[in-house]
Amino acid sequence: MNRKFIFRFLAALVLCGIAYGAEPVQIDFFYEPGCHECEKIQAELLPEIPKRFSGACEIRSHDIGVETNFMYLLHLEHELGYTSPERAYLIVNKQYVFGSSPSHEEFFALISNLLKRASPSPVAAVASPDLAKTWYGGFTVSAVAAAGLLDGINPCAISTLVFFMSLLAVSKVRSRQLILLGISFCMASFMTYLGIGFGLFRVLHLFAGFTVLRSAVEWGMAVVLLVLAILSFRDAFRFRKTGRAADVTLQLSTGMKKRIHDVMRRGLGRTSVIWGGLLIGFAVTVLESVCTGQVYVPTLVLILKDGAFLEPRAWLLLLLYNALFILPLVVVFVAVYFGLRMETLLAWSRRNVVVSKLLMGLFFVLMALLIFWA
Repeated sequence: MNRKFIFRFLAALVLCGIAYGAEPVQIDFFYEPGCHECEKIQAELLPEIPKRFSGACEIRSHDIGVETNFMYLLHLEHELGYTSPERAYLIVNKQYVFGSSPSHEEFFALISNLLKRASPSPVAAVASPDLAKTWYGGFTVSAVAAAGLLDGINPCAISTLVFFMSLLAVSKVRSRQLILLGISFCMASFMTYLGIGFGLFRVLHLFAGFTVLRSAVEWGMAVVLLVLAILSFRDAFRFRKTGRAADVTLQLSTGMKKRIHDVMRRGLGRTSVIWGGLLIGFAVTVLESVCTGQVYVPTLVLILKDGAFLEPRAWLLLLLYNALFILPLVVVFVAVYFGLRMETLLAWSRRNVVVSKLLMGLFFVLMALLIFWA
């Protein structure tokens, strides 16, 4: 083989290795919920960084409402001899401190100078962390959307809906009343599940600042997901073989089903159809969350790994999940209004068990891998 070719090849490998190992400029952003200055920096300054420097900077957000993050900020301020009465908001490369309302030009000029000193190779853009983050972020949106829809056709939710529709079939709820009941039921279900997600989101977020606890939660969640995947595949196999609902492990208990049925009967017995729908939607969603939470909780963990707690993206993902969660409810209500027969819905729900269990098993495996990998 030509020696000159070998030399050039080795030189290219060395250059690529140098480019790949180039350290990005680290920007630590310290914020707190409800802070006006923090929101201003998030909205105006931080989005400009990847636009101007394309993967050459690594932004780390820290919620100082979490004790360990606040202690980390105090540690950095002490190490840097920062004595200003105003706390630090941005710290660059653990050397340069910026307070509230930082000058954008001064901030960007500092980053440019740091990058010039490092003399990063243009090849470094090939291994840009922003590229991986963009791919992972796009995959997260797809995963959250799929999870929401899968949760909506969860056998726990579908079996409850089938019973509810059977009650409607023998009740006097017709035409306009059915529309009002469907709207109120779906709205209550959406808002309740969103509220549950917000609460769980906040609880999970509290672990974010504690490295050991966060790791324990993520590893524990991954193990639980793998166990749920095995149980889901086993449920699909058993139900396909016997066709008996009693052979399904991951479902609402008999006692919980009875409570849900009692709530539905009381709700339909109310004078106001709207209030009845709201009551049923709220109570049933809370009770069902014991089962549907199998999909909801790991999805929230994935959303938290995707971005900061305060970022609008996280809340949009939460809204997307819940919108797709109630989509099957809306579809069924519309179908019933236009004449869907209970026998058809019941037959579909039975056919849905095996498919949904298989999909949920695959979902649990995928989520476990994402939590391990991310």
